[in-house]
Amino acid sequence: MNLAVVKKNSYLGNPKLKKVGVPVSLSEEDIREYIKCRDDAIYFAQNYVKIVTLDKGFVPIDLYPFQKQAINDINDNRFVVVKAGRQVGKTTTVVAYILWYILFNEDKFVAILANKAKTSREILNRIKLAYEALPLWLQQGVRTWNKGDIELENNCRILADSTSSSAARGYTISFLYLDEFAFVPNNVAEEFFTSVYPTISSGKSSKVLISSTPNGMNHFYRIWKEAEEDVNGFKTIEANWRQVPGRTEEWALSQKRVLGEQKYLQEMECVGQDTMITVRNKINGNIEKITIEKLYSKIE
Repeated sequence: MNLAVVKKNSYLGNPKLKKVGVPVSLSEEDIREYIKCRDDAIYFAQNYVKIVTLDKGFVPIDLYPFQKQAINDINDNRFVVVKAGRQVGKTTTVVAYILWYILFNEDKFVAILANKAKTSREILNRIKLAYEALPLWLQQGVRTWNKGDIELENNCRILADSTSSSAARGYTISFLYLDEFAFVPNNVAEEFFTSVYPTISSGKSSKVLISSTPNGMNHFYRIWKEAEEDVNGFKTIEANWRQVPGRTEEWALSQKRVLGEQKYLQEMECVGQDTMITVRNKINGNIEKITIEKLYSKIE
């Protein structure tokens, strides 16, 4: 295909994006692949989704067992809460699933909200990079392609913003993703749930995905505990460094030396403040079981 034709068929001259209304010729193999991708989010992710990594650059995803299970859980449940440590591949998992969700559905509105707009837009940017790497026969035509908003010709849209009581008001949201929710101030989280959550959760097929590392006994903590007690209908997913292949106790110790005990437990072990642990007093040798919250108070 010559350059003039490519430019004519691309979105705003970007050869990696197809504009609305451009027909694509599919071979029999393409059709078989399309059906496989449509029917299996994990197959789609492992064969067609690329991400930027520190060591290897822009490469196809190699999903961990935890990530595969998480994709299935998100797909099979309307309400999911994820307690995840740092650097376990949580964002990669979400990027792959949302990309699949907007490609193989119609008329879906996805809202990605985080404690900071910068965080949510970084997630959207990863989705956009992965989208541009797809073969054109897997793409939908692009209507809008902005820093905080994209829209496709199948009427699927993604909005990225900070979590606030007005962030998603007025929209009919099909998939709400709240990232780093434990770091949203309590008053903002409460206002958001009061004004937005009831409308979203009342639908028959709308989805809510909430994820964060622990950050005290707050709204995220309450959602997680109620999910564990089977009160609020949320499916729980927990992931720490042990779910990442290749990581060892030696790696964990190196992180603990850098982060310190308190931050290591929160950021890498996903330990909540109500978790009971056994500690020994270095002065008198006494051993007792206390909560992480009590340990934190002793350290401070």
